[in-house]
Amino acid sequence: MSNSRNVLRSHLGAISVIVAVALVGVMITSALALRPRTASTGLPCRTGGHGCIHIGFTRAWFNGHGVHLEYSHRFFCAQPPSSGAGSGCEAGAAAMKSPPSGPVVSSIYLLQPLGFVPPASTVMCRVSCIDQPRTMDLSRMGGDSNMALSARSFVIEDNEHFQSTWWPVVVVGVKSLVAWNKIASAKTIHAVDACQASGGCRHEKESNAFLFFQVLGPGMSPQGPA
Repeated sequence: MSNSRNVLRSHLGAISVIVAVALVGVMITSALALRPRTASTGLPCRTGGHGCIHIGFTRAWFNGHGVHLEYSHRFFCAQPPSSGAGSGCEAGAAAMKSPPSGPVVSSIYLLQPLGFVPPASTVMCRVSCIDQPRTMDLSRMGGDSNMALSARSFVIEDNEHFQSTWWPVVVVGVKSLVAWNKIASAKTIHAVDACQASGGCRHEKESNAFLFFQVLGPGMSPQGPA
């Protein structure tokens, strides 16, 4: 009789554990459901901030698609050429000094809207971007010597085998929303070239600015630092 009671007690104990685990699961699920959710549309550390440790992401257009760029170093701008911007960055003259370490690869084309507001879905950077200058001297291009870089997007012409490298910045002013939308639809460097050829964009200008990033390849997802 005592053995039967022991078996019964064991069964009751096991059932109690199962019920307790189930209740805990329900409580956790309810708590998660009630917890405020954060927007998932933006990229982590896109504009920097505490905890980003200079690691963040932007989007860019490449070969007809959108890609993610992962930045891990601050921008590099060295004078000469002279710059009136607080960042030391200048557009309109080629760089005379390269970053002190790491390879320099193909250019990243910075598309700057001129006198219009592009659709938000086509803008990679607004007020600021991780590891990028906030201002640039555009006086050689007819702009201000300490001009704040606002809405802008990027086009690259090579993925550079998904390696972290320095990319020279080339500035292209886009004259109209129609021209901008054509580039945004095509998502290629050829569309940027065609825009310049047709007069919809200003001719590209080299700068003394370099950005350090890698193009994220297949299976690589932007999660940001812990």
